Amino acid sequence: MRPPFRNAHRVFEEITQRNGFILNSACSSLCYRSMLNTYAYYEHPVEFHGEKSNVISWTSKISSLVKQNQSESAVGLFKMMLMTEQRPNYVTILSVIRAIGGLGLEDVMRVMCGTVIKMGFELEVSVVTALIRFYSDYDMGIVWKIFNQTPIKDLVLWSAMVSACVKSGQYAKAFNIFRAMQYDGVKPNHVSIISILPGCANVGALLVGKEIHGFSIKRMFHPLTNVQNSLVDMYAKCRNFKASMLVFDGILEKDLISWMTVIRGCIENDCPIEAFKVFSRMQFSCFRTDEKIVLDLIEAIIQADEHKFGLAFHCFLLKNGLLAFVSIGTALFQMYAKFGDLESATFVFDQLHEKDYISWSAMISVHARSKRPYNALDTFKQMQSTDERPNEITFVSLLQACSSMGAQEPGESIQAHATKAGYLSNAFLSSALIDLYCKFGRINQGRAIFNEIPTKDLVCWSSMINGYGLNGRGVEALETFSNMLACGVKPNEVVFISVLSACSHCGLEHEGWSCFSSMEQKYGIVPKLAHYACMVDLLSRRGNVEGALQFVNEMPMEPDKRIWGALLAGCRSTHGSIEIAELVAEHLIGLDPQNMSYYVILSNLYAEQGRWEDVESLRKLVDEKELKKETGYSMVEAE
Repeated sequence: MRPPFRNAHRVFEEITQRNGFILNSACSSLCYRSMLNTYAYYEHPVEFHGEKSNVISWTSKISSLVKQNQSESAVGLFKMMLMTEQRPNYVTILSVIRAIGGLGLEDVMRVMCGTVIKMGFELEVSVVTALIRFYSDYDMGIVWKIFNQTPIKDLVLWSAMVSACVKSGQYAKAFNIFRAMQYDGVKPNHVSIISILPGCANVGALLVGKEIHGFSIKRMFHPLTNVQNSLVDMYAKCRNFKASMLVFDGILEKDLISWMTVIRGCIENDCPIEAFKVFSRMQFSCFRTDEKIVLDLIEAIIQADEHKFGLAFHCFLLKNGLLAFVSIGTALFQMYAKFGDLESATFVFDQLHEKDYISWSAMISVHARSKRPYNALDTFKQMQSTDERPNEITFVSLLQACSSMGAQEPGESIQAHATKAGYLSNAFLSSALIDLYCKFGRINQGRAIFNEIPTKDLVCWSSMINGYGLNGRGVEALETFSNMLACGVKPNEVVFISVLSACSHCGLEHEGWSCFSSMEQKYGIVPKLAHYACMVDLLSRRGNVEGALQFVNEMPMEPDKRIWGALLAGCRSTHGSIEIAELVAEHLIGLDPQNMSYYVILSNLYAEQGRWEDVESLRKLVDEKELKKETGYSMVEAE
């Protein structure tokens, strides 16, 4: 009878061929390269063959290759080891599993599992643990099967299983495993604590987190920096920011992860100014600024809505040479764009030396959402002159730009580009196309795209409902909404905005009130300002300006520009009460004093009623404030 390792090699060879490891071009390339790299590892063939004396030599070479990130060569060397009838031990298997894990080859790992079983290593706990760690990224069904079939479980295996459950979002099962290991007589260590705490953080299980905190103190794990870092993160994500800061302040030996975690916690708890205070402490502690921390701080500036902070931080980044990171430069120009400073955003973008597809796409998106969306098309042309290829998000932004400009031909051209790139199956791209054609009044073409989407998500449904509303087809909008519900898709806030907007545009007052009432009563969605704005618009369009004002006064929140703007538009279109118009304009000017359009609307209403003295007074007020109408733009499509 042939020895087991000969059988193992035969199984490994046959299964890899059957699974495409040899025949598949990608995997074939891997095998070929790994064999070449393996031979190249040795200076002379004689030296290579001289190293084949025992399993320790093989394992040492394979392990060395893995540590040097030469995973392909490690897999090739293992295959050669089997060919020479040298039986590997469990340490060899562990190294090969790590190599395959580094390459992310799930099919090859399945073959390796067969080899493990064939060679009798399926009961080796360290091998089982390595397999669980690998499959936690791919298939939790296999992970549970491996775990349940292992009769003897050690502390490392239990901890790995807890970590796998947390990583895959199976938080309840992670808590159960954590308890089960203790019932089994296995005492958790600091790694177990670090594995379970993210589960508490992600589901907001504060009480469980506190219990584990107490357990870590009892077992004397709490002085460890990595345990304290996990506790800081847990308390922050559970919205107990005070406790998070207390744990952080108690860390005697803070590392970079400590600072990174607490700064992130500040942002998650809406304390952006506190994030900068922590950052100042970090600077005094002589820690070098990390790329991720910079990105978080830019987010904190946006959250604080502090343009001056952004300018100061920009100077800091220049001084410390951190704008060499493309990701930081991209985040910085996005920050300027959110503050409405498009000039600074464009300047930062132009200064980026090595633009990647993310930075190009982000800048196209910035232009598409700006008052000059045609710049998005110019930026796209520049991108095409580089080696960077657009992705789905790039095309979505370009379609939004075309939609804003009313540019049909460029929109169709972008659709052709996206089709050629094979992105039309993307739901966001399909939704953008629906929006585009519906805004052009080509509702049938929009519907055709909608019907071709195999699996419709909320974005697709919302786009189609909104498209019908824009084209005055409110009944079809409500039918589409009913079809969505019939498909088992639960509406969200955005869908209700589309539905209410359609009711408003089409004068469906009864249906609008019915949908508005059902939001909270039936679906548990609390109406926000956008939903109230739709209802104000609905009442105003029907000429009920007084009712709309009463509705605004009874709102459970402070009305914003959208609310007052809808009411003022109603006064203008229905020639409603001039007193209400004056009251509404006063609120709008208080919220947005530099916007001249409110003065223009009010002036026109005065003129319609022959109140020329009031028209003149408004004109003088505008002159005193030195207000100017915004310069418009137009785009003429060339044949």
